[in-house]
Amino acid sequence: MRRIWLTATWREVLLAVALTIVLELELELSDRFTAGRGAAVLAMTVPLALRLRLPMTVLGLVLAGYVLEAVLVAHHGGPQVSVIAVLLALYAVGSRADGVRVGVAAALTLVGLFAATRLRGSDLATSLVVPVLVTGCGLVIGRAVGVLRFESDAFAERASELERARDERGRVAVAEERRRIARELHDVIGHSISVMGVQAGAVRSVLREDQQREREALLGVERTGRQAIGEMRRLIGLLRTERDEVGDPTPSLRRVEQLVCEMRDAGLVVSLQVHGDLTALSPGADLAGYRIVQEALTNALKHAPGASVEANVSCDAHQLEIDVIDNGGSAPCRAIGAFGHGLLGMRERAALYGGELVAGPRADGGFSIRARIPLEVS
Repeated sequence: MRRIWLTATWREVLLAVALTIVLELELELSDRFTAGRGAAVLAMTVPLALRLRLPMTVLGLVLAGYVLEAVLVAHHGGPQVSVIAVLLALYAVGSRADGVRVGVAAALTLVGLFAATRLRGSDLATSLVVPVLVTGCGLVIGRAVGVLRFESDAFAERASELERARDERGRVAVAEERRRIARELHDVIGHSISVMGVQAGAVRSVLREDQQREREALLGVERTGRQAIGEMRRLIGLLRTERDEVGDPTPSLRRVEQLVCEMRDAGLVVSLQVHGDLTALSPGADLAGYRIVQEALTNALKHAPGASVEANVSCDAHQLEIDVIDNGGSAPCRAIGAFGHGLLGMRERAALYGGELVAGPRADGGFSIRARIPLEVS
């Protein structure tokens, strides 16, 4: 079943219509209905349809209608529900107006209600107490709701700003990580293409004079290799930033022990175990594995102060396995989102070589990161 939603304007209109019907019925059932009294009721209720847009104006009109109705029924009572119109107008002022206008509205309401109650024949005590109670209730409730609405709007706006900032940081982090991956792959692939060109030149130099076709094919390989290197360097130039490290050796798992020593110097308690021949790794997989270990240890240092970390790197003929496990230290249980965008970068590096990375809290405390990268079998 389709639900029907009303706008704020229509809700106010329906409220004014409903209150008008109730007051007119009460007046009719009291056997005191006259055209003037009916008009006074309309003067009180009809403006309520605009109370949220023009709170001060509507309050003035409602009070005028309330006093007019009291004049017409002087000393004979009148619709008792009519005070609800005053309360609704006061609520709108309290929830929409500022401090000065609230004070003016309070003074105006006190005077109007006092005059109306006296015209109705109430004693002096009632004429003093009723205006204070009605004015206080209407304005206090309105102010409370106004403060809650303001705080709700402020929280919603702040949440929206934080969400936009988080998304922007995510885009920047992903872009920076991809630039770094592209730069490193350029170094790795560029080196491999250069080696291919050198090898092609070496083979061409030992060809016989009658092997002209083979010589031309190898010359084509060399030209293509040089062109590829040039294009890659031009493209990677668009990605380089001032923070790019120039002249540093390409990171490698063969230097993972040096990385662990640096982490220990930074205060991380970490043990390392390496199994297998890491020199057999392809340059790309070697670089990806190093970055995964580096990011995992950095996350443990940042998010698990005082934790003990076990890092295991294993390589065989089929795959590279990396396990970085910490016991949590003094940090509370961490969600995966606690690592920000570092985890995303690690997953992208593993996926780039057809591998996978699994990360999450451990049942007995701490956090584990496990990466598996398949290796090409030559």
